[in-house]
Amino acid sequence: MAKKNVEKKEDAPAKKSGCMKRLTLMVLLLLLAYFGLHIYFIWQPAGKPAEFNQQIIDANVAGTKVFPAIQAYDIDQIAGRSEILNGRSIKAPLLKERLKSAISSGYPITFREEEINAWLSKRVALEQEGLFASYVTASHVWVDFKPDEIEIIIERELPNKQSHMTSLFMKFERAKNGFSISRHASHIGQVRAPGGFARLIMPAFNSLAEELSEELKLYKNDAGQLKIFDIKVEEGKITLDPRRPEERSS
Repeated sequence: MAKKNVEKKEDAPAKKSGCMKRLTLMVLLLLLAYFGLHIYFIWQPAGKPAEFNQQIIDANVAGTKVFPAIQAYDIDQIAGRSEILNGRSIKAPLLKERLKSAISSGYPITFREEEINAWLSKRVALEQEGLFASYVTASHVWVDFKPDEIEIIIERELPNKQSHMTSLFMKFERAKNGFSISRHASHIGQVRAPGGFARLIMPAFNSLAEELSEELKLYKNDAGQLKIFDIKVEEGKITLDPRRPEERSS
């Protein structure tokens, strides 16, 4: 009898170890499934989600979202986008010339969202690079102006004429002596991620900046000093001001 009791006691640690392994495996599988769903949504077309996808997005336990990182978003509200996609004409501004004139004359200049989107559609020639170049076409660049914030969106066409977006949010902090800009968030498909994740998509936006390098030169002189001292972003429009703070009446 004593011998049997010893054998039972020796079996207990082995059983405990086996339970821990199974529990660890279950936790790992749950984590893989959880993050796998997020990865699935990254590759879904942006816009209005399908009914099943919406149910996943809205899933909550005791009022808390189960998948807080998943945020489907609709870009139909971007001014000028539907007209451009449907071939309707929007007059693109002579952006470079008008900026030069505003800087030399010392007065602020305002551009509407649809004007900038029309200008981008004519100015920017996108080219998809990397592993997915054979399957994905980089088709458009859009801007969405919100109070003190710009969302810059790159739209790509997937197989079956579906669309996918990546975007970068630029936040403008305005002060009496100028402004500062921060990249505080990004959209990858239907996932809105914190600013640090913008590094994943920065190569595409760096290429865009290189494409627009001639226009971006207007903001600084040859010595690297600013020519634009204030940028005010409002709903649907942006105002660039070359006047120094002391030169403004308000």
